[in-house]
Amino acid sequence: MKHTSLKFAGAALAIAATAFTARADVTLTPNVSAYGYVSTLADYTQYGANGVNSDSTLDVNAAKLGFAFNFAPVTAKISFYTTPDVTTVLEANATYDFGQGLSVTGGRFQSWLGYEPFDVPNCNFLTNGASDFGKKNQDLFPNFHEGVHVDYAFGKNTVGVAVVDSIYTGNNFYQGDGKLSDGYGIEAHYGFNDGPLSIGATGAYQNTRSNNTTFDRVNTWTNMYVGDIWAQYIIDQKTTIGAELAYKRGVENRRDDLTQYYGLVSVKQQITDQFSVAGRVSAGAFDTGGGDRSFWKISVTPAYAATKYLVLAGEINYSKYNNKWAGTGKDNDMYVGVLACFHF
Repeated sequence: MKHTSLKFAGAALAIAATAFTARADVTLTPNVSAYGYVSTLADYTQYGANGVNSDSTLDVNAAKLGFAFNFAPVTAKISFYTTPDVTTVLEANATYDFGQGLSVTGGRFQSWLGYEPFDVPNCNFLTNGASDFGKKNQDLFPNFHEGVHVDYAFGKNTVGVAVVDSIYTGNNFYQGDGKLSDGYGIEAHYGFNDGPLSIGATGAYQNTRSNNTTFDRVNTWTNMYVGDIWAQYIIDQKTTIGAELAYKRGVENRRDDLTQYYGLVSVKQQITDQFSVAGRVSAGAFDTGGGDRSFWKISVTPAYAATKYLVLAGEINYSKYNNKWAGTGKDNDMYVGVLACFHF
């Protein structure tokens, strides 16, 4: 699930930098604009080597409607998001720009952790490279939380620090836990952008106190430490190469500590102005005291921009697990999906 929009290269490279399409806000008034998308997904997953277990879906997998307000030096945004499982306020924040590269944002906003984007139109793939962790309730990258972050941009660099109510909140990816009395989170971020080259590095810490019922301190980890670094390079506005490494550590609980590793390499080639193909290799492992549970995943996604507002994409991926992960006869998954996304 991830935060990073691959638009750092700028509007001129939007086609090369994003597999699907770039956002195009609709102006409602001189100070207010709207943005959003509706995504429909049909997919099929075969679980295990014997193919006995399988699953298929056909649904509106995600829809988002947002409004951006610009009353400089104050800007704000609010967005509403729905999936088959949840309907929520996804973003609700305001930013004050002090000038000279310094700004402060407060409210609900997205984590800096992760290279792959959250919003469907910004993605290179239908699935996330780290999504297999979620099958074991060990999601690596959070999404949204509440708090305050301060950003400072100088030259080609950006640094930021955020104090939030939580980094992880169990299975809720769309908001924090809403309290500081039961723990808190801190994120620090560095970004570099020099035309085709973009680099991001984020470190995060979560403290979970004994009265935290959302994250369930007794059965999980009191202190979480996360590090993530990624780099992206665009060649001739047609080829996008990305790489990422991430590490997570959970300590001080009533069971064994958690250690988690993850990495990916991806390449996306723009064949024509409308058609592109992306490939990704990702791998990860975690250990909670019973030995490493590991996976690797290969994904291929062709995408076609039918119009300025409509993109069609497909994905086929294969995930392989070690025996400690899934057990004999359940050591791989095969996924096939087709997506249509209308955006504005």
